Amino acid sequence: MNVAQLLDEAAERYGERTAIAFEGETISYAELADASSCFAGGLQERGIRPGDRVAVDLPNLPQFVVVIWGIFKAGAIPSPMNPQMRRREIAHQLQDSQAKMIVALVQVLDEVEAATRQFPQLQIITAGGESRYPRFRHLLKGQPTFVDRQDDDLALLPYTSGTTGRPKGVLLSHGNLSSNIKTVSQLYDQKGPAAEEDRLLVPIPMYHITGMTVLMLTPLARGATIYPMLRWDAREALRLIQAEQISDFLAVPTIYIDLLHHPRSKEYDLSSLKLCSSGGARLPVAVMEAFEERFGVPIYEGYGLTETSPVTHTNLAAPHRKPGTIGWPIPGAECKIVDDQGQALPPGQTGELLVRGPMVMQGYHNNPEATRQAIDPDGFFHTGDLAQLDEEGYYHIVDRIKDMINVAGLKVFPKEVEKVLYEHPDVAECAVVGIPDERKGETVKAYVLLKPGVGGTEKLAADMQQYCLDQLSAYKHPRQIEFVKTLPKTGSGKIQKYRLREEQ
Repeated sequence: MNVAQLLDEAAERYGERTAIAFEGETISYAELADASSCFAGGLQERGIRPGDRVAVDLPNLPQFVVVIWGIFKAGAIPSPMNPQMRRREIAHQLQDSQAKMIVALVQVLDEVEAATRQFPQLQIITAGGESRYPRFRHLLKGQPTFVDRQDDDLALLPYTSGTTGRPKGVLLSHGNLSSNIKTVSQLYDQKGPAAEEDRLLVPIPMYHITGMTVLMLTPLARGATIYPMLRWDAREALRLIQAEQISDFLAVPTIYIDLLHHPRSKEYDLSSLKLCSSGGARLPVAVMEAFEERFGVPIYEGYGLTETSPVTHTNLAAPHRKPGTIGWPIPGAECKIVDDQGQALPPGQTGELLVRGPMVMQGYHNNPEATRQAIDPDGFFHTGDLAQLDEEGYYHIVDRIKDMINVAGLKVFPKEVEKVLYEHPDVAECAVVGIPDERKGETVKAYVLLKPGVGGTEKLAADMQQYCLDQLSAYKHPRQIEFVKTLPKTGSGKIQKYRLREEQ
C-alpha cells in the first residue's frame, strides 16, 4: 500500500481534529489530506511521475508536511534535505538522488539556484513568500490525486546524518515506513497518551528520519496533533509545553541537556508532559535522572537508524523501563550481537548489533558495495554499533565501532568516559575521541562544554582528569581536556566526532 493511505484513513476518522498547530495557526486533518492530495495533482501536472525523485529543502513548516504527504500520494519519492546545506552540498544530493524537482524555501533560493545551474532540466518550486517563482500553493494545486503503490516500491530517499563522514542515500520502501509507523503507533497506544489527547512537540528537524517517521508520519497516522518548532530554542520549547499543554515529545540528548540547564526552566509548568523519549545518541543516565527529578516525567530511551526507518528498539516495548538501556526490540525486529567473525554472542558479551525485519532498508542508493557490506546474505543489517544483551533481554549500546579508541592495544569506549564526565557537577555536555599518540598509537581526549557560569581553568581540567582517574582505569582517563563553547553537530543534534578528530 501507499503509506499516504494512513493519513487519509486518519482524516476520515478525525476530519475536524487539529493535525498541525504552528505559530497560532491550525490545520485540520481534513484540510491536510485535501491539501496533500491537491499537491499530488499539481506534481502530476508538472510532469512528475511515479518513481520520480523530488528534493525537499524546507524547515519545520506546515508546508513541509503537506509536501511530503503529497509526494507520497503522487507515487513519487521525496528526498528531504537539511535546510542548512550550502550549494555544493545541495548539488551533490540533487545529482546523487537524480531529482527532477526541488521544493525550497524562498529564503534559500540563491543557494538553490546556484546549486541547480548544472541541472537545467530540474524544476524549482518555492514556498514561504513571493519570488520570481510562483508559490507552491498556487502552482501545484491540481486535481486531488492518489497513486497506488506496492509495499516494496521505493517511498523515501533520506540521507544519513553524516556523523562519520559523507552522507549516503538510503532506500526506504512504503512497506518499511508503514511497518514502523504501525508498530510505533501500537506502542504509543499501550503506554503513551491517547491519540485524541496527544499533543506532540516536534523539536528536531522533520527532514531527519526520526523527525520524519516518529514525530510527523506516525502521530499523523494515529490522530495526534503535532507542534513543529521552526528552529530549536530551549526557552521557546518550555513556553510551548506550558502554553499548549504538550503531552509528549522525542528528542536527542542535547535537547534534554539544554532544557535541564536553561536558567529559567524552573519558571515553567511542565506538568502536562506524560512521556518523553530519547534517541539519536546514548542519553547519559545522569542527565536522565536529573531531568526526571526536575520535571517529574519519565524518559523512555530508544534506538534506531536511518537505515531502519528508524525505530528498532525502545523501552516502550519492554515490560518496564530500564535506564541506561535502549529497551527491547520492537515487534517484528529480530536482533543478535556478533563477534568479529559473525558468530552470535551470549548475554553479557560485547559485539556488533545486527537487525533484521520489515523496517530494514532496501539498500544504499547507487552504492552496491556499501549495501553488500551493510546487509549480509541472511538479511541482517550491520548497525556499526557495539552492544550488549543482558539476562532480561534489554539491549545496551556500548559505542560506535568507529569511535572505539585503541590505547596500546587496550580498548577504550568513549561513552564509558563520557558517562563519568557527565556525573561531574560542572559538565553540561562532552565528547570523547581518540587522538594520535606516538607511543600508544592513540590516547583519550575530552571536549567539554561547561555549565553556565563555570570558568574553564587549568585547575578545573586537572580536577576533571583526577575525577576520571578515581573511577576509571588509568589508560581510560582523558590525557587532554579542552573546554569549548560549542560541539559540532548534525542538523538533528548528533555530535560529529569525526570533525573533532579531524582537528588533531
